[in-house]
Amino acid sequence: MVRLELPPGLGGLITALREAGGRPFVVGGAVRDALLGLPLKDYDLEVFGLDAERLKTALASLASINTVGEAFTVFKVSGLEGVDGAVDVSLPRRDSKVGPGHRGIAVVGDPQLSAEEATRRRDFTLNAILFDPVTGELVDPQGGGADLEARVLRAVDARTFGEDPLRALRAVQFAARFELAVEPKTARLC
Repeated sequence: MVRLELPPGLGGLITALREAGGRPFVVGGAVRDALLGLPLKDYDLEVFGLDAERLKTALASLASINTVGEAFTVFKVSGLEGVDGAVDVSLPRRDSKVGPGHRGIAVVGDPQLSAEEATRRRDFTLNAILFDPVTGELVDPQGGGADLEARVLRAVDARTFGEDPLRALRAVQFAARFELAVEPKTARLC
């Protein structure tokens, strides 16, 4: 079990999302950094069980939201007590390559996706770990915890990794920043 201290404003947001019928998870960098024993800087939530409109309504009743990423079912929530900057709150989603570059990706939010399916779209296994703030459990269908422990950077899905060319740059950044060895298949994908 990982210990992930949440600022009061984020705890309140999680409670409100649960009361609205959602199941919010802390995802991405905050979970990775907690497992590595690093200070937590940005918090991202992925909310299962609420459609985009219900999610937006629940968020609007709590804090200031920026809907700049609404087409991708991502809302930036700011003004939360104890949180510097904005928290990205999103629905689980599917990504599909529809054009060139990292902007040529179509995104469809689907609050009914399984955790395994939702994390499949993420870049690296170490960013595909979900933390349930209510139970304290980690949900790790892609094996990111084991990869972190082994100090290995591994792509989640070889078939989709290359759809976003920025992932190769992120691989170099993560390997250097966290002193990780890039798994050979992931290195070839880059």
